[in-house]
Amino acid sequence: MELSGRIFARDLSSARHTIDSSEDRDGSYVVTPTGAWCRRLFVVGAITEQKGSGDVIWARVADPTGTFRVTADWQSPDALETLRYIEPPAFVAVTGRAVLIGSGARANATVNAEALCAADRTARDLWVLATADATLDRLEALKKCADERTATARRLYQTTDEDIRDMAGMVRTALASIRPDISVGEITPIIGRDLLLAALEDEGGSRGIGVEDAIAVGVQSGLSARDARVALEELLAAGECYQPASGMIKLI
Repeated sequence: MELSGRIFARDLSSARHTIDSSEDRDGSYVVTPTGAWCRRLFVVGAITEQKGSGDVIWARVADPTGTFRVTADWQSPDALETLRYIEPPAFVAVTGRAVLIGSGARANATVNAEALCAADRTARDLWVLATADATLDRLEALKKCADERTATARRLYQTTDEDIRDMAGMVRTALASIRPDISVGEITPIIGRDLLLAALEDEGGSRGIGVEDAIAVGVQSGLSARDARVALEELLAAGECYQPASGMIKLI
């Protein structure tokens, strides 16, 4: 599977050019001013606005440098359903396709979500650190015109040394937003059933909680809607909960 790139919102929103792929038929690259060549992106930020219904929802996802426009539609039903359960403001992690609509000054970049889940401030800060490292590496390559891709980016944007210093300032702005005590630490795999069980322990009264509300709790805990439904089925099968009435869930 193609790796997902990491770029800041200001970088993507400043993109004005695409390059067709000569290696395969998997679409064109969005080329950004920092020299990123993007098809798939991984973004972590805060949803500040959400609109739409039915088969299409779009959201603004903010990072310390600006906002991404993220869309979810019928082609990625799990991302679409998950987004319906998340109410702004909330941190989210999004994997999706970078798409540039229009050209020149009228070009607008979007991220078409393929996968989406709730996140937290720590995940956002770690993403900022990793994205800052990747951006600085690109800027160093851009300054040296290190390869054909960076040379193409400099030519497309007519990049000057002053532009590179300005983009480095964007990175400093992003790094200034993270907590000083942030550290990577140990990353453990998420087991959906256990995560949902822990989240449901403080939910519901004597009658339990509605199935859709239980799915919403799972999404808010970091599961996708599909994974939350699977986790709920596993809890029922394991006897950790039961259905006291149609459409209701109650822990044992």
